Amino acid sequence: MTGREPAGGAPRKEGRGPRFWVLVVATILLLIIVLQNGQEVEIKLLFIETTAPLIIALVIAGALGALIGWAWPQMRRGRRAEREVEKRK
Repeated sequence: MTGREPAGGAPRKEGRGPRFWVLVVATILLLIIVLQNGQEVEIKLLFIETTAPLIIALVIAGALGALIGWAWPQMRRGRRAEREVEKRK
C-alpha cells in the first residue's frame, strides 16, 4: 500500500485541497478589485511617468505578487539544499 489507498484496496477519492480554494477566492477577489477600479491613474516608475487605467496597474501588481510568491519558496529551497550539501562535507 502507498498510504493513499484505503484498507479495502480501492483508490481513495481525493477532492480539491485547501490551497486550491484559497487560490480560487484570491483570484475572485482580485478580479472584483480590478473590475471596480477602471479610472485613469498616474504611474511613476523610476524616471518613467505615464497614465494608465488603474486596472493595468492592479494586474501588474498582482502578477508581480504572484511571481514573488512563487519565487520566494524556490529560492529558500535552493538555499536549504545548499546548506544540506555543506553539512554533509
